[in-house]
Amino acid sequence: MRKRSTMVVGRERDLAIAMSVIQDGGSLDVVGSRGSGRTTFLEAVCLRLQNAGWVIVRLRGVASLRQHPLAAMQLAGMVRVNDSRPLTIQSTAEALEAQIRDKKAVIVIDDWDDLDEASWGIVEGTRRSLGAPVVISRLQGRQARHTPSGLDASTLEPAFVIDITPLRFDELESAVETVFEAPVEISTMRRIYSKSGGIVGLATSVVAAAIREGRIRKTDGAWTATRDLWSAGLRGVVEAHIENLDEDALDALEVIALVGDADIDTVRKLVAWPTLELLEQRAMIRMVASGNRHLVTVVPPLLVEFFRNEPLAARRMRLQALISERLGAEGERVSGPSLSSGVFAPDTDAALVRLIHERTRTRQLVTRAEWEARPEPHTAYEYVTALMNAGAPDSAISAVLDWPGESAGDPLSTVRLAILRARWTASVGDVDGALRDLETARTTAGPLAGMLAAAAVTVECEHKGVPEDFAARLEVDDLAPEPVRAALWDAQILVLATLGRFVDASRVFAQYEADERAAAHMPGSVRALNGLALLGAGRLEDALTWSMRGVDESFGLLDVDTARAHGAVGVACMIMSGDNGPVEDLVATLVAAGPFPRISAGYHRMLLTMAAVVAVRRGNIALGERYMAEMASLPGANGLLPGQSVSWANAQLLASDGDTRTAATVLWEAGEDLWARGGRMSGILSMLNACEVTPEAHWLEAVRSRITKMDSPLLSAHYTFVVAAAAQDGPALEAAVDGLVATGRMGMALAALRRAAQAYRSTGDDARARDVDARASEYLESLPLRSVDVDRFAATTVRLSDREVEIARLVAEGMSNPAIASQLVLSVRTVESHMHRIMRKLDLPNRQSVGDYILSHQGM
Repeated sequence: MRKRSTMVVGRERDLAIAMSVIQDGGSLDVVGSRGSGRTTFLEAVCLRLQNAGWVIVRLRGVASLRQHPLAAMQLAGMVRVNDSRPLTIQSTAEALEAQIRDKKAVIVIDDWDDLDEASWGIVEGTRRSLGAPVVISRLQGRQARHTPSGLDASTLEPAFVIDITPLRFDELESAVETVFEAPVEISTMRRIYSKSGGIVGLATSVVAAAIREGRIRKTDGAWTATRDLWSAGLRGVVEAHIENLDEDALDALEVIALVGDADIDTVRKLVAWPTLELLEQRAMIRMVASGNRHLVTVVPPLLVEFFRNEPLAARRMRLQALISERLGAEGERVSGPSLSSGVFAPDTDAALVRLIHERTRTRQLVTRAEWEARPEPHTAYEYVTALMNAGAPDSAISAVLDWPGESAGDPLSTVRLAILRARWTASVGDVDGALRDLETARTTAGPLAGMLAAAAVTVECEHKGVPEDFAARLEVDDLAPEPVRAALWDAQILVLATLGRFVDASRVFAQYEADERAAAHMPGSVRALNGLALLGAGRLEDALTWSMRGVDESFGLLDVDTARAHGAVGVACMIMSGDNGPVEDLVATLVAAGPFPRISAGYHRMLLTMAAVVAVRRGNIALGERYMAEMASLPGANGLLPGQSVSWANAQLLASDGDTRTAATVLWEAGEDLWARGGRMSGILSMLNACEVTPEAHWLEAVRSRITKMDSPLLSAHYTFVVAAAAQDGPALEAAVDGLVATGRMGMALAALRRAAQAYRSTGDDARARDVDARASEYLESLPLRSVDVDRFAATTVRLSDREVEIARLVAEGMSNPAIASQLVLSVRTVESHMHRIMRKLDLPNRQSVGDYILSHQGM
């Protein structure tokens, strides 16, 4: 799988320089960080020298042998085993000179920092006496010195220095594909590049660990990430990267990782200048100019993930206290999650949630300090975002948003703040005021006006409906600034996904990604919408993989907003597939991660709606009602994306109480409203659900006329099922199964088979019914899960006694009536009586269907 290669990608110019220096008799220092590719570069140099007829003497420093004189010389074979002479500096020097005297020779030393002093002394003496060039590789950031351990020397031989800098994206892509002998899917490659910072050794370590753990798999011939790329197996790689830092420098690096990208003035309150200079010399932090500010960031980003995943809680608490103390906020508390439904993260995610809360608090402290020190649009934007994520009072957020000094900032930050203010204004109910503010800001935004035009379309989509003139307002000019192109792409994808134009949405997303400079500004919520486009196109499995990978990756970065956007789409995929099992835990984690910003109410509503639906379907009515109570407190109107309308949960609750007619009416009226406002995917889904509950002929005809306007295999397969179910047409229901399976609708496919069996049974065709029952059981057995939601809106609140539930579960485990009687100390006749009552209450035809029902209702 992993190929060892001396091919050096992106270093051709450096190789040519190295050859020129050596051929002219000069010495060479190859300098880089751990994992930068210094050793591979030396191997490439040696290969070229060998091909040119040079004699190469190779030495290597070994840290554990650094205190042993002549260790490197002995390991290199400078002293023969059968040589009876005592080992001395003179005899070793003579042996080295014998290898290179009167020859075109070079001495190459890898890991010079770990070389023993005696071996280095002999190399230096030989270089001076014979003039042989010496090539060494050494770590970046180590102080200049004459010898590996820093001994003073009266003279220093000059050497040309080649810095092994991080690779560009295309260079790293070529290197990774060479090592792992297959192309890498583009979004996966972007994640690899982001984590490694272009350091090739770290990148190959990340990929190798991910492949071993199944986080990256080969799909259609290309390596594709299926989960977050961080692995505990990378700890050793990262620890080696930072092992030479003293305790103060290590603390400083972790503090910078905790606070995130922060202004140098803020970081200076936390870390002393000498330590910052040391970390910069070691290429572990980078100063990035941003307008009139300089931000400090940890590089490579893999170090940040390492610190975030460190299990040392006491150490993190100490550093958090240090941050609070030095930023003047000791004892200050940041709002935590306040969910009336009382849902908490599963134990497996509790540590992650605590880490997110720590990060939220730290960001609030840092952004407040920067805002107070330098009130300008950029710091205001960051501080307001932190306040929203922390659930701060509306008054605190408004106080910063109402700050009048926007003219003091750079144009991009000014526009971003104007957009944030408008989204906030819309979220508190003044949508028209928000649109007026955006139009006013647009008139003075110059070349950035397109960002405000895109924001206006987005606000209309989120709070009103899709504007008819969106195409003209969102036209992308290739010459526009990158943030403008990005904002226009963002709004286009939102509109197209909302309208159910899934092929167009995927096409635009691909164009957006190809515009690499603009794609650097792509928000996580837009990447989540690509999952929705895949779902609508009938690629449910791909959509779920994309979404859960997004959740995984976002949690790794502690990016809660993006995790929630991906999670909402992922939950929609799970429900549509019929796999409700993971929904409650995922929603609980996403909700417990902290307060939802008011401007993200759409994804909050989406998660709560679908969690309520699943809770009711599994018979947990109380939990479903608590989720619905939480939804009722959310600001704004129902959104246009699937699950952003409370009608779905209301209808599910009504259906569970047996009031299917009202449930269907609620769904249909909501669907009509959504369709009229431009929410075509969610509107059609709501109408199809209404027809599934109560198949009115005029409803079915209305859906037929509308669904032809949408290119969606997912919705078409659903419609085919609904029409066949309404007609109780056994053959048509069987025929619908292939389309449902192809679009990932496992639960609906199983429902189609069961309804087909019922249709055959109602016409007296028991033989055909048994065949279909057998096909249904075979299909269920073939699924990767045995708990499949088949009933959907047909799920009613069925009350089985405790004994009946107990017996039904044993049936689902495959036990016979005599075995059940023996285990429960009952008579066989009593067990048979219970079985008859269970089948009558559940309206099920046979024992097999009882087992299948229980497996699909694990909440019973």
